[in-house]
Amino acid sequence: MKAIAENINVMNKKIGEAMQARDPGPVQQLARECTEAGADLLDVNLGPARKDGPALMEWMVKTIQEVSDLQLCLDTSNHEAMEAGIKTCSKPPLVNSFSAQPDKMENILPLAAKYDCEIIGLTMSTHIPVDADERIGLAYELVAAANALGIPNERIWIDPIILPIGVEVGQAHAVAVQNVLKSLADLFEEPVQTTCGLSNVSNGAPDELRGPIERVFLPLLASAGMTSAICNVKDPEMMRTIRLIKDLKNEALYSVSDAELK
Repeated sequence: MKAIAENINVMNKKIGEAMQARDPGPVQQLARECTEAGADLLDVNLGPARKDGPALMEWMVKTIQEVSDLQLCLDTSNHEAMEAGIKTCSKPPLVNSFSAQPDKMENILPLAAKYDCEIIGLTMSTHIPVDADERIGLAYELVAAANALGIPNERIWIDPIILPIGVEVGQAHAVAVQNVLKSLADLFEEPVQTTCGLSNVSNGAPDELRGPIERVFLPLLASAGMTSAICNVKDPEMMRTIRLIKDLKNEALYSVSDAELK
């Protein structure tokens, strides 16, 4: 279970302002904190990055790499910004993300093939499916498209997409996600990796309840086969949960300190 830090995000007011001002201080401080918290990757979320996207992504990658050697997960819908970021990375990043939408297939997916990157595939097209079967079909379509460009399954991460538990179909979606994860092991001869935007499940909940909701859902996902999560690595209880999941799945050597809050 890999922890991908969600924290470096343009929607974070302090980080958004630092991006706009090209102020490295807040970005580097947060990158250090996420690295020290035990993140396995750092998600760099620029959103659409419509204005000066390539230059901004290049600056962000250089700024973060000055203080952390973790693999980066580049997160933007601007394919030009994505390519600029990939070129700037000291090691191939995880590309976040493509889907069955034509523009993502045409503009984002080929970048992963061109630069030998890992890539996240979202199980959606024009809409987010409610039932597991449609998501499984989309997962197969995404993997086939990536394979056709020479991207092997080991470099493909499937995101079954989590919706807030508080919306009308939220609980049905939560169950569907778990069923998708259980089915992926039988769908592909060579396994794919899996991930999710974990905090989506608690969107709309009171702030004090968001952490508990996410920390309960993550072990359910892990038991269904999830191999990573884009999550808040600055939540000590979340990171304790992830450390213990790694231990109990024999992905890491157990230490008593893994059960302690840090």
